[in-house]
Amino acid sequence: MVDPAALNEVLTDGNGDTVHVSEQDDGLHLTTYDADGVIVLETVVDLAVTDIQQAVDLPNQQLLLVGATLADSWLVDSNSHQINPFDVVALGMGMGDRPIAGVSTVLGGPLAVFGSYEDLGWVLLIDFAAGSSQLVNLTAQAVNAVFGYEGLMLEAVTDLGREVISYDAALSEVGRFVVTSSNEELIGDSNGRPVLFNKSNHNVRTMDVAGVEQWAFENSELETVDGKSVGPDGSVVLWGDNAKLSLLLGVVFDNAHVLRIDAEGVLAYHYLGGGDMVNIAYSNVKQFDNGLVQISFQGWTGEVGGLLLGSSLGTPFNVTKRVYHDFITAGGTKTRWMLEPKRLETYSQCGSLCVSIVSSTEGHCKNLDVFNIDSKRLISVSQVCGMKDENDVSQPDVVKVVRY
Repeated sequence: MVDPAALNEVLTDGNGDTVHVSEQDDGLHLTTYDADGVIVLETVVDLAVTDIQQAVDLPNQQLLLVGATLADSWLVDSNSHQINPFDVVALGMGMGDRPIAGVSTVLGGPLAVFGSYEDLGWVLLIDFAAGSSQLVNLTAQAVNAVFGYEGLMLEAVTDLGREVISYDAALSEVGRFVVTSSNEELIGDSNGRPVLFNKSNHNVRTMDVAGVEQWAFENSELETVDGKSVGPDGSVVLWGDNAKLSLLLGVVFDNAHVLRIDAEGVLAYHYLGGGDMVNIAYSNVKQFDNGLVQISFQGWTGEVGGLLLGSSLGTPFNVTKRVYHDFITAGGTKTRWMLEPKRLETYSQCGSLCVSIVSSTEGHCKNLDVFNIDSKRLISVSQVCGMKDENDVSQPDVVKVVRY
């Protein structure tokens, strides 16, 4: 069985087939499925990976499992079905032992690995396609974030405070400015302009590389922001919701909200996904060159108020769990969507402070990872709840890989 709480990642190989990377009791499994969903190759590596912070898709059908340092990281090759420790010897400069604060894809493919080591900020660019690496020259105590499509933009802590420093494609510095508000943070690169997000009021500003404001978007649309990104077309996407399920606030239903602000600071749309839901979670947001956005999210619908302690809701009551994948055009139209098989749970009250599940249907109850093949297709791996074997025994550790 595959533990849904352990590592579960999906990608494609050089043939376009689906590859599932999963951590199981006997090690790491690489499982390749053909177009019909038939397993054509499975490799088991006697390996336990620990403290993986994130998984990053790389060129040439590879996956980087990022640990606390590069020496603790692993490189997965879906074509050769190999998992190897990251080769830190080739980097030199003692880079393998430096604590990693973050990893991001920049400049159309290379990886930016960054952090702070002995009170010195650092950024290492690794070009897997070319097999080369380069340390960015800067003076800072720490690096908090790195972005960039044509050049580099980074937020660094210097003697002046938090600065946004911009570089051209040749990594020559072209400008810098101090971020004066403690609530603002760098979130991306909009056509060569740094984008700042205000964590307090959720407003967005773009600046030039010297810190002169280019435009400002006053966010009166979305009260709670769970995530934000800046796409290759220069647009800014914010997503979140106001749904609640708590003893104090009771039940507050909401949709999944997506705001797209175009490269000139104008609200392109305010999209509402799903329906009336609680426990909304977002598992994937991908922006494409043409302005299209793909967002994956999940939530609970139905009589969820019955799950609150002391609820007077009559029994039995039903709760439905759903996983959604929506494709939204630059104008805000849902052009494609996928709904994974729903999970229905029926509950009964077993006391004034107790509810118990009395029946359920098999369905996908939690999305674990999404891989975007292109702007129309994706691969998803989700936890399956309610599955039983041929002897009607519940199977708690089940995931399914689906290609849409």
